[in-house]
Amino acid sequence: MNRHWPRISHREGIAAAIGLLALAACLVLGLRAPHQVLLSYLFAWLFWLAPALGSVGLLMVHALTGGDWGLALRPALLAASRRLPLMALLLLPVLIGAKVLFPWADAQAADPDLEHQRWWLNVPFFIVRAVVVFALWLWLARGIRRRSAWPSARVFAAGGLVLYALTVSVAAVDWVMSLVPRWHSTTLGILLGTAQLLAAAGLAVWISVTGRNAAPASWTPRRLNDLGSILMVLVLAWGYLAFMDYLTVWIADLPSETVWYLPRVNTGWRWLGAFLVLFHLALPFAVLLSRQARQRAAWLAGVALWLFIAQIGYVGWLVLPGLREHALAWSDPLAWIGIGGLWWLGFGARRRAALEAQA
Repeated sequence: MNRHWPRISHREGIAAAIGLLALAACLVLGLRAPHQVLLSYLFAWLFWLAPALGSVGLLMVHALTGGDWGLALRPALLAASRRLPLMALLLLPVLIGAKVLFPWADAQAADPDLEHQRWWLNVPFFIVRAVVVFALWLWLARGIRRRSAWPSARVFAAGGLVLYALTVSVAAVDWVMSLVPRWHSTTLGILLGTAQLLAAAGLAVWISVTGRNAAPASWTPRRLNDLGSILMVLVLAWGYLAFMDYLTVWIADLPSETVWYLPRVNTGWRWLGAFLVLFHLALPFAVLLSRQARQRAAWLAGVALWLFIAQIGYVGWLVLPGLREHALAWSDPLAWIGIGGLWWLGFGARRRAALEAQA
C-alpha cells in the first residue's frame, strides 16, 4: 500500500490548498471575463504539462541511448511523468470552454475564409483528438516506466519517440496554432516538444542536485558535467529551431505565417521576445559552455532552475500575444499558481519512492 500511495508531505498539502484557492479565484474572475481567464488557464496548463510530458520523452531518450545522466535524473523524471493523469483531468476546463477560448469554435463569429478547415477545426473532433492524444501519452508513460529494465525497452523507446513527436505536433496545432487559425507552421510541433524536454530536464536537474535526498558525494564532476551537457544540447536545439522558424517566416513574408509574428514584434510583446533571446538562450548557453560551471553543483542547479522558470516566458510567448494586446492579467499568476499547486501534490512523495526503489 505504501508503495502505491506514498506519504505526502505537509508542504505539498499546503501547496495544493493554495492551488485550490487560486483556481477558485480564477473561477470567480471567469464569471466576468471568461475568455481572459480561459486564456490564462491554457497558458498555465501548457506550462505545467511540459515537465510531465517532457519527462516521458527523456525517459525514452535514456532507454534508447543509455548513460549515467538518465540514472541520476530517473527518480525525478518518474515522479514528473506521474503528473500526466492530473494534467489530463485539468484539461477539462479547456475542452468545456473551447467555444469561448478558440476563435474558430464560435459559429456566430466564424471566419468564412476558414471553412475549408472545418473538417479539422470543429469542437467534437477537437475533443476526440485531445482524448486520443492523452490516452497515447498515458500509454507511453506507463510503458516506459514498466519496460525500463526490459531488453525490449530500446525498441519501445524508438517507436515511442516517433509517436511522441507525432502526438505533440497534433497537440501543438490544436492548443497553440488554432488560437490564430490563419497561421500555419511546420516547425511548431518539434519546437514545442523540444521546449518540453528542456523544461523537464531543467526541473529534474534542479530537484535532483538540490533535493533533500541528494547525496553530495554522488554528484561527481563527471556526472554534473553530463547533466550540464544535456541542458546545453537542449538549449541549443530549442534556440536553433526557434531562430530558423523566425528566419524562414521573415524570408517568405507570407500572410499565413506573419499573422502570428506581427503581434509579437510590433507591440509591447517584443520585449518578451528579447527576454527569451537573451535570458532563455544566450545567457544559459554561455554559462553552460564553461566546463567549470557545469561541474559545480550550485551553478548547474541555478541554471537548471532558471531554464525551468524561463519557460513561463516562452509559453506566454506562444499563447498570449495573438489574443491579448496587453501583457498580463491577474488571472495569469492565479492560474499558474493554481495548477502548479496541484501539480506538486505527491511529486516529492513519488520521487522519494523512486529513490528508495532505485537504491
